Order: sequence, then C-alpha cells, then structure tokens
Amino acid sequence: MFARALLMIASKIVAHAAFMLIAVVLARSLAQAEFGTFNQVWLFNKALLFLFDLGLPMSVYYFWPRLADRQKKGFILQTLFSLALLAVPFAATMYFLADSVSVQFNNPDLAGHLRLFALYPLVMLPASATEELLLSQGLTGRAAAFESFTKIAMIAAVAAAALLSHRLDWVLRALIGYGTLQLILGIWLVWQPVRHLKARWSVGDWTSQLAYSAPYGFSTLAAVANYQVDKVLVSLFNAPAAFAVYAAGAFEIPIAGVTAVPVVSVMMGDLTRHFAAGNIDEFLALWHRSMRKVALPVFAVTAFLMVFAEPTVTLLFSAKYASSVGPFRFFLLFLPLRITVLDYILASLGKTKAVFAAQLAATATNILLGAFLIRAVGWWGAALSAVLSGYIQSGLLANEIRKQLGIGAVRLMPWLDLVKVGWVAIAAAVACLPVLWLPVGGVWQLAVGGCIYTTIYGVGSLKVGAITMAEIQGLLRWGRNKLKAVWTRGDRQDRLRP
Repeated sequence: MFARALLMIASKIVAHAAFMLIAVVLARSLAQAEFGTFNQVWLFNKALLFLFDLGLPMSVYYFWPRLADRQKKGFILQTLFSLALLAVPFAATMYFLADSVSVQFNNPDLAGHLRLFALYPLVMLPASATEELLLSQGLTGRAAAFESFTKIAMIAAVAAAALLSHRLDWVLRALIGYGTLQLILGIWLVWQPVRHLKARWSVGDWTSQLAYSAPYGFSTLAAVANYQVDKVLVSLFNAPAAFAVYAAGAFEIPIAGVTAVPVVSVMMGDLTRHFAAGNIDEFLALWHRSMRKVALPVFAVTAFLMVFAEPTVTLLFSAKYASSVGPFRFFLLFLPLRITVLDYILASLGKTKAVFAAQLAATATNILLGAFLIRAVGWWGAALSAVLSGYIQSGLLANEIRKQLGIGAVRLMPWLDLVKVGWVAIAAAVACLPVLWLPVGGVWQLAVGGCIYTTIYGVGSLKVGAITMAEIQGLLRWGRNKLKAVWTRGDRQDRLRP
C-alpha cells in the first residue's frame, strides 16, 4: 500500500502543479478582466460537474470490492455510459444558462465564453472515473501515469494558447482539445484489462449504483457550492477585474490533493473491509497512521506560507496581485482540516446520505453568513464565512463518523500526535519571521526561510517522534531499490537489443 500511495502522491503533485501553473500563466498573459472571466467560467463548470457526475466516480471504490469477476466488465460499461449520458444535460445547462449567469456576474463577456466552453463537459465527464476504475483494478501505475500525462498535456495546451494568443477564447479551445485527448486515453486504459471478459449487466446493478452514488454526488455538489460561495458573492458585488484579484488569492494550496486524497483513495477498500468485518481497531489504526503522516507536510506548508504569504503571492502572480495576500492567508486556515478526507471515510462506511446532510448544513450557513458579512466588511466577510463553514462541515462529518464507529471523540483522532506536529510547525514558523526583514527580494526570502524552516521542522519532528530515523532510512531504501530496479531493467533491455 505504501508504494501505491507514493505513486499516486507523485501523480497528484504533477496534477496540482499543472493547475497552479495554469493560474500563474493566465494571470501573467491575460488582462485582469479576462483572467477574472476565466475564473468565472471555471467556477460555473466546477459547480455543474459535481451536480451531473452524481458521485459515480466515488461509487467505484465502494462497489468494486463487492463485485464478482463476472460483474466487473458490466460495471465499467454502466459507469462510463452513465457519465456519457449525464454529460449531455451538463453541456446544455452551461449553454442555455450562459446569458443569465453573465447578467448575475455583471460580466457581459462571460456569456459567449460559457457557450464556447459548453463543449468541454461532453469530452471531460465520460473520462472522470478513469482514475477510480484503474485504482480499483490494482493498476496504480497506470492511474498515476494517466494523471501525470494528461495534466502535463493540459498545462502545455493552455500555456501555448495563452502565450501565443493572449486571448481567453483560444485558452478555452485548448482546454476542449485537451479534454478530447484525455477521453480517448482514459477509455482505452480502462478497457484494456477487461476487453476479453464477457459483459453482464442488469438494471438492478445500475439502480443500486445510482442509489448509492446520487446522495454522495449531491453532497459533493454541496461541498463545492460551500467552497465557492465566497467567490460567487464577490462576483455578484464586484467587477471582473476586482474578482480576479480576490480569486488569485482565495484558493487552497493543493497539499491535501497530493497527500490525503491519494492516501485515502488507496486505502478505501481496506477501510470498507475492516468496517464490514467489525474490525474497528484495525480501521482506526489504519486511518490514524495515515493522518499522522499526512499531517507532517500539511502542517509544515500551512505555517510556512502563513509567514511568507506576501512573497509567495507576488512571485506567482506578479506585484499587481499584491492585494491577493489577504484572502490567501485566510484560505491557508483550511489546510489543517486536510490531514484526511472525511467524506471519503464516511463513504467507505456506506453513509453517503449523512455526507449530504452535513455538506448541506455547512453550505446553508456559508450562504447566509457570507451574504451578511460581505455587505458589512467586503471580501473579508466572504473569506471568513468560507473558512467558518468549512470547520462546521468537518465537525459534522467527524461526529457522524464517530457515531458510525461507536467510539468517543477522544478516540476518533490521534489528537496528541497532531498537537505535537502542530507546535513544531508553529515554532519553526516563528523562528523564520526575521527573514522577512532582510533587504532582499521575495525569491531570496523564500529560499533562506525555506532552509531555516526545513531544518527546524525536521529536527523538531524527530524530537517529538512524529517521524523516526528508521522511517527515513526505510524510505531511502525503498527509493534506492526502485532506482536499482529501473536501472537493471534498462541494462537487461540493452543486452537483449541486437
């Protein structure tokens, strides 16, 4: 499991780096108003995505361990068919609501771009379960390669369009082309392992999958809506250029996407089996071990960037986005919640309706509180409401997991270990504060601060037992073995080559 998780972590690093680079390239190559329009197009696309995929990709993790071999090809077919079917109303909704959304967002240019981008769901949605289907079949290497290759292709296409044309419409066309490539490759990879099997399909199997996935899909929609409420509110009350400044900072550093998400995805099958067998101790041991390890990079990034927010934002987006530092710091407060993926954990227990209820409550709170606060204190209110609702959502999900496992709050999380790592991260960050007073540029501040922070954080983590020398040596040994295997394989191929 360790090797599989590392492969997925590596692929997620590539994927999230690609998304970050897209934002950086577009912020520097498009006018502020066009960059704001791009963020509005992407915002509307993301909201509709989680409405129309109905949680089908996530349902793969729940159903696959329960399927007999004769059912697997039919299950893949019904998943791909369902997503292709749902892509049609997805695209139609984006196309026909373009004018209304444009009016609400005070952006006359938005409608044309939304109608153009309505083609994207048709090629993107059918491939959206590729990673889940490959991981469930044990094809972690293929899943990691698919994620890495497609995201590299994405940044290459978008960067080429942006830098050569400096026009948003060509950027959107590049994304549609990338989506077509992803669709073809994804279907081919998923189909290869099962192409020789006979397909068995029934309406009962299909309705069972939809009955499980739909509540989770709606809960994910509520979660995305909750995460995007602040941006919608800022769009409603500000011009596209002002929204661009807010959106440049109001994002989460994707550390969870490259740590907790792949780790939990890889172990979801084991969590489901432990819970079904009543092995709560084994369930908790596996889950807690993942949280302790994921907390190390998550807490480190949170504390470091809280100190070095200004040089980070201006280095990424240029000095004209200096005002984005405020929302950037607010959104860093989300990161301590990302040491695990609570909705995945609850989904592994089969409780997708509880996920939906928790997400809906948090979203309603965010809308009401955000609408009040943004009128009172501007975008600060929208950011504050977003963070508070995120903590409410996590609290509701954690409490439901606790009830399903039949344990107390003290046993739910490895609290002591998390507190130790948190204090080490804070101490290292405080020690780096004097670096901000150095009369050097942002790049040097980040470089010097990074060296000091890494040293203090690493030593501190060893001292409190958050990481051990045995684990470091084991990781290095694993890396050497992998490199040796690759080298040996290449050597063998050279000898066989005539």
